[in-house]
Amino acid sequence: MSPPELPPPMRHYSAGQIALIVIGIILLLPGACAVFFMTQMGGEVRWSDPITQMIVVLWAICFAVSALGVALIVWARKRARTAL
Repeated sequence: MSPPELPPPMRHYSAGQIALIVIGIILLLPGACAVFFMTQMGGEVRWSDPITQMIVVLWAICFAVSALGVALIVWARKRARTAL
């Protein structure tokens, strides 16, 4: 019989890492709202309409902000993983 495997050690997050994760989660909200409104406007999009073009640019900005939030979360978790 082999000895029982020990569980991996718990990750310990510093206050700065927790703050980065919380800020990252907050930055995910614009992307979630953009996805919601994209699904609601699904059949009503006319690409020749200038208002629609501005809305699409706004969605792109929202997705860029959400990508920054994902990057913050990944970076904070990676730093917690290497701090063990």
